[in-house]
This record gives sequence, structure tokens and C-alpha cells, in this order.
Amino acid sequence: DEPHTSLGDLPVQSMEMLDWVVIGLYVLALAGIVWWSSRKQDTTADYFLAGRNAGWFVIGGSLFASNISAQTLIGLAGDAYETGIAVSAYEWMAGLVLVFAAIFVLPFYIRTKISTIPEFLERRYDGRVRLYLSSITIFLSIIVDMAGGLYAGSLVLDKLFFPGQGGEHLFWFCLGLELFAVIYTASGGLKAVVLTDVLQAVILIIGSAAMGLIIFDKFYWSWAKATAELPEGPLSLIRPADDDVLPWPGLLLGVPLIGFYYWTMNQYIIQRALGAKNLEAARAGAMLGGALKLLPLLIMILPAAFATSLFPDIENKDQVFPTMVTELLPVGAVGLVLAGLIAAIMSSVDSTLNSASTLVTLDFIKPNKPDLSPRQTVFV
Repeated sequence: DEPHTSLGDLPVQSMEMLDWVVIGLYVLALAGIVWWSSRKQDTTADYFLAGRNAGWFVIGGSLFASNISAQTLIGLAGDAYETGIAVSAYEWMAGLVLVFAAIFVLPFYIRTKISTIPEFLERRYDGRVRLYLSSITIFLSIIVDMAGGLYAGSLVLDKLFFPGQGGEHLFWFCLGLELFAVIYTASGGLKAVVLTDVLQAVILIIGSAAMGLIIFDKFYWSWAKATAELPEGPLSLIRPADDDVLPWPGLLLGVPLIGFYYWTMNQYIIQRALGAKNLEAARAGAMLGGALKLLPLLIMILPAAFATSLFPDIENKDQVFPTMVTELLPVGAVGLVLAGLIAAIMSSVDSTLNSASTLVTLDFIKPNKPDLSPRQTVFV
């Protein structure tokens, strides 16, 4: 076998009818959820906070799905292939941060009935802090998170659907995914986002688990065989202090600090908890989200680490995920994993759109036009 040197060189598992059926069923299920959730959006709380009636299971599934983006699927696989499973620290550490948030942070948010995190800081400090954090959040979520997710996901989809054509359809994939997310996010508000995120979380977990099981089957279900050709370092969660990737001081001091902002102060994430029907639902949802964050180590990161034995010649780590899809998956499973990839893209895009529209409307427009009715605010 020739070593892979670019995404365009990958041998592609052609899409069969069953694969298209799987993707089509996913799209139909998504459309049905959006239609159901958009029937009643009469108040600002209905639209931006799902009527403050979200249950714990929906909150937990949405927290997981909105965090798992196309960059996550591709990046975790590439980093695990190149450096080992230490990258999972960003995943399991999130579970610890969410437990902390459930116990100590969410009570403040739920009891004050805030709609945005910048609004909370305005009560603690002043309006300038609110506008500053809101502006930073909008900019980063759109220019970094959403743009990166659309690009990374569309790049893989373009190479899988149109191999060897030099990315000619990349723009149209980005535009199509974005417009699809715009339609259902604008139609259903946060309720549509969280409910579709639950569907997307299920598909992500099933698709990634299927990939992991297929890879482990290549080693005859033997941990000893799977790890026999791997050096000791890649299977270490804790790295030495002089490690270039994730030294243990950074693990203890850096990752939790980043995680605390992301999981407790980022409107993109915490808006789900703000829409909880009560504090107990918010806390249980955060706990569930934290538990689900333990799964990527098992179903995304370890399989990619084991893939170093199956595909030792991959030069570009961003090729690892599409290589596993094209060379390992049977008919039907390709459609399932691609549906999972699309779900990862959509869940991050819809979360960004919903949180950004919430911040623009409630932090910038509503304070300057307090007489807007709930219906006018939703229209804005």
C-alpha cells in the first residue's frame, strides 16, 4: 500500500443506497423535531430559553452535542494518532468542571433568572462589562468556533463525496450546512436547538462507537494485540513536566482554567442550563453532560490511537478520521458516521447562531428599546 499524502489521495468507500437512506432518515428526523418545536414561540423566554422548561436529559445531551464539533472529531483523532491519548484530558477534565458548575455556579444563574451570562456580570459589576463580554463572545463564537467547524467538516465531506476534485465544492458545503442550520435555528429557537442536539448526540455516540468497535475487531477483540505495537508514551494520560504536548502542570493548572470559562461563562454552552425548568434539572443536566464527556476517550480517542498500527504511514494527522471512514467502514456504517459528522457540524453551528442572536438581541437591542413586545423581540 502507498502511504497517504493528502486527503485527495484517499481511496473512497463509495456511498451506497443504504448510506444515503441513513443520512436521509437523519435529515427527516431533524426536520420533524424542528417542526414540532417551532409551533409555540410566543414569548422571549420561549424562543431564547426554551420556555425555561428544559429537562435534565435534554440539557445533558445538548451540552455534549454542542461541544462535539467537526474540529473535535477530526482533531481528537489526529492528535491521538500523533501523540497519544493525553489529549483526552480536555474531555474528562470537562466532566470535573461540570460537576463543580452544577454544585457551585448554576444556583446563582438559576435563582437570578438571567437570560445571558453578560447580564449576570452586569449585576455584579456594571453595563460596560456586560457589553464587553457579549462582544467578545459573539466575535469568537462566529469567527473562530462556527467558521472553523464549517470549514473542517465541509473539507472532509467534500473529499469523501467528491474525491480528487481539489475541493471545488467546499464553498457549497459550507453554505448549505450554514443555511440549513439558519432555517431550523431561526424557526425553533433554543427548543429546536436542544432537541435536535439530543438527536445529534445519539447519532454521534452510535457512529463513533461503531467506528471504535470496527477498529477493535481488527485486533480480534484483544487489548494485548491492540497495544502490542504501540510505545508506552501514547497510552499515558499523565505526561512529564517537559512534555511538548500536555505537561502535567498544564493539565492541573491550564486545562481546568480554560474549561471553567468554557463550561460556566460561555453563552454558547451555558444557555442550555439557563433554560432549565428548575435548579435540579440544570444540575442533573450538567452532571449528565459531564458523564457523557468521558465517552470520547473510549469511542473516539483510543480507536484513533490504535489506528497507528493499521495505518502507520499517514503523514497529515487531519487525514486520520477520513482514512478510518473510507478504509474500514462497511456499507451503512459509512452513512451512519457521515451523519454523525454532519450532526457534529450542525450542533456547533446551531448553538453558535442561537447564542449569538440571544446576545445581540438581549444585550444590545433590548436594553436600548425596552418597549419591544415579546413577539417583536423574537422577530429581531
